[in-house]
Amino acid sequence: MPADPLMICYDGSEDAKHMIAETGILFPGRHALVLTVWQPISSLASVTWSGATVMPNFTELDHVASEDGRSRAEEGVDLARESGLEAEPLVVETNGPIWETIIETAERRRAAVIVMGSRGLTGLRSILLGSVSGTVVHHAHRPTLVIHRSSVDSTEHHLHALERSA
Repeated sequence: MPADPLMICYDGSEDAKHMIAETGILFPGRHALVLTVWQPISSLASVTWSGATVMPNFTELDHVASEDGRSRAEEGVDLARESGLEAEPLVVETNGPIWETIIETAERRRAAVIVMGSRGLTGLRSILLGSVSGTVVHHAHRPTLVIHRSSVDSTEHHLHALERSA
């Protein structure tokens, strides 16, 4: 087994949960870093609402966002371990694009493969919202695996995936 870890990008979505289950089937027993990237809110100077400028406590909001990132990464680790992977959390703060942070982290950690889920955005939504997974695929210099979730109910799909592995 290669020594370099898988790097699983986890955001807590149903697509990411599905991706972890499938990753466990594809790479049983592999070491994985479960990456959660969070962005601080303190980069905003102020928030305007109904004409009034409100100055929230950015330090407190950033602390909450950081803790949420840690919690999300731990949730991903639990799912990865349940799926048969040796997993550890990796939480990274960024002020820049998430896709760029994923690629830089994969390089620093010498990831064997970047594994991501896909939210399946199409058409105008994809153009307006962009695609982190699509951008990583186009810019990464490491192998990148995007696992799509089928239209089948996720519980049925997960059971089917477990039957395949038995």
